[in-house]
Amino acid sequence: AQTMQAIALETNLAETAFFFPHLIADDSGTVKLEFTMPQALTKWKFMGFVHDKDLRAGYLEDSVVTAKDLMVQPNPPRFLREGDQIEFTVKVSNQSASKQSGKVRLNLTDARTGKPLDAELGNSVLDNAFDIPAKESRSYSWKLKVPDGVGPITYKAVGGTERLSDGEEG
Repeated sequence: AQTMQAIALETNLAETAFFFPHLIADDSGTVKLEFTMPQALTKWKFMGFVHDKDLRAGYLEDSVVTAKDLMVQPNPPRFLREGDQIEFTVKVSNQSASKQSGKVRLNLTDARTGKPLDAELGNSVLDNAFDIPAKESRSYSWKLKVPDGVGPITYKAVGGTERLSDGEEG
């Protein structure tokens, strides 16, 4: 099983995926293309425009959904002010065909120094256990209080089971 600290974080959450490939068809006319998709859970529309040296053209349109079997989706507040009392929620989605059990964790740090801020914000219980049926989601929350004098904050939400994991930082 992965430790919560070792879970890879989603970093490419762009809303568009653009690439400009130079593709060549093989002898049977098949073209294979590979590119990196953003890690956002969403449905993508694919559109392809092609032409050859004789100016023959073609168009292809399709769609694809990007998802992992286990998805951790934090819902952070856009702004925090000193004295705010908030409930920071994280949705855990089980896209797999079987029930998943594990833990979801929220960590908070000073964005400038990397110093942990969990204690200062009242985040005393970092982990929430989850048990989510197949193809369902559950939300988990942490009650936080923003102290005076705190600067920019970084959140890190991670979740994992014995074989699946996901995480996001912002």
